[in-house]
Order: sequence, then structure tokens, then C-alpha cells
Amino acid sequence: MALEMKLPVQIRAGETEACWGSVTVKVTESGIDKAAFPREMALFLRAAADHLENPGENDEGVENGAP
Repeated sequence: MALEMKLPVQIRAGETEACWGSVTVKVTESGIDKAAFPREMALFLRAAADHLENPGENDEGVENGAP
């Protein structure tokens, strides 16, 4: 039976830190697939970069947001 491990992704810039989401990897009896974590992390970071480069309409006017 395979289990899943959910790992939070926290980003820090100077004094500001935020949890951007999480990465989930499967854990089997033999452990974590050594290629799974870097692959899942890369997918997460690509999606984050895409969101930063192409913000949606919901990103305007958020409380405590950058001007």
C-alpha cells in the first residue's frame, strides 16, 4: 500500500515568509522514489513562476498586496 507525504513549500524574501502550497510525493515500502521529489518540486516551481509572470484578475487589490 502506497502512502503519500505532503510537504509544505515556504518561500522567504528578507523578513517576509509565506507558505505557497505543498508538494505531495508517494512513499512505498522501499521508500520515496528518488526522482519523485525533484520532479514534483520542479512542477510546483514552474506553476509558481507562471503565476508570478501572468497574474490573474484576482491578484489585484488584495489586502497587504504590493502597490
